[in-house]
Amino acid sequence: MPLLIVIPVRNEERRLGPGLARLAESLRAQGCPDAMVVVSDNGSTDWTRAVAIEAAARIPYRVVYHRATDRADKGVAICSAWESAPEGYDVLAYCDTDMATDPEALVRGYRLISDGKADLVAGSRWHRDSLVVGRSWKRSLISATLSCFWRILPGARMTDPGCGLKLVRRSTFAHLKMPAEARGFSFGAEAFVRLARTGAKLVEIPVKWTDDDAGRIRLGKAAGDYARAWWRLVKG
Repeated sequence: MPLLIVIPVRNEERRLGPGLARLAESLRAQGCPDAMVVVSDNGSTDWTRAVAIEAAARIPYRVVYHRATDRADKGVAICSAWESAPEGYDVLAYCDTDMATDPEALVRGYRLISDGKADLVAGSRWHRDSLVVGRSWKRSLISATLSCFWRILPGARMTDPGCGLKLVRRSTFAHLKMPAEARGFSFGAEAFVRLARTGAKLVEIPVKWTDDDAGRIRLGKAAGDYARAWWRLVKG
């Protein structure tokens, strides 16, 4: 059951190379030989594409560059790469470029799906066995607020919608029906709740997460995306 990992990127020329190297080393160390990495670009104007192509020549896994869209939209980058995955890749995943979430969790999640114990796997920094290092008070406050609201959604329990590590069985993803506006930072979380409501088994796993000062996202925009996604889910 091969694994396809999407890394959504936008202007990541500095962090992409080290991130890919760390991911490849983690996969190799855990005995995951059959994986493909898709660098899915959403609007880069720097040398991200060149870095991805150069990395593909030296990393012992298949690395493919995919231009998903010319506008900034993480959700489109993930969804487009998953939808265009080559035949045979039965587990689809994504993780962030900075590898703030230790990629070791990818293989644990992959094994839960390949062993038939889950259809959806989401990393959670709020899991009791997780280790969170260096998170700022502002980021902690936003994460805690999102967690409180997303835990109470009917039909699925998700404690950490913003964690940048998620995996899905391909046959489960094929049943996804999303509103046209459901993209952005919240795409993965909203998709997982909608799929869990159809009967797919969602499992949250502990992660090691380390804040990356160089990887500051636009917290206000991200929080807005998650708030709108939450409201769509409340309405059904």
